[in-house]
Amino acid sequence: MTRLFLPLALVGFHLLAGDASAQKTQKAQEALNYAPPTVSLSADQDLITACEGDPAAVRLIAQASSPSGSPIRYRWAVSNGHIDGEGPTVTWNLSGVRPGQYKAYLVVNSASGDEACEAFANTLVSVSCTPPKPTCPN
Repeated sequence: MTRLFLPLALVGFHLLAGDASAQKTQKAQEALNYAPPTVSLSADQDLITACEGDPAAVRLIAQASSPSGSPIRYRWAVSNGHIDGEGPTVTWNLSGVRPGQYKAYLVVNSASGDEACEAFANTLVSVSCTPPKPTCPN
């Protein structure tokens, strides 16, 4: 009877070790699946010279990735002006704004619908107005 117990104990131990390894692999995969995306945001200009009513625009470029390889969704917002376009590269139209500092905000998610799988970025752009030089009479 003792001879049968030892092989069964070794088989049981092997099965438990195999289950523990499989659980560890599954947890690592779940952690990868639920890791939030990463994002960086830049503007092609951080200072624009334009007076109120003048046309002005900045190109915004986002670089985002999802550790799980899921598709990325982009949601843009701005403190003034409006966004033209969608996706990772858009144009921030600041035409007509007064001189000041304005922010563009970006939220990216990995299309999972889970807020824990979102990342945020913002960038600041200053608009200044250099008044025209006065013309002197001849």
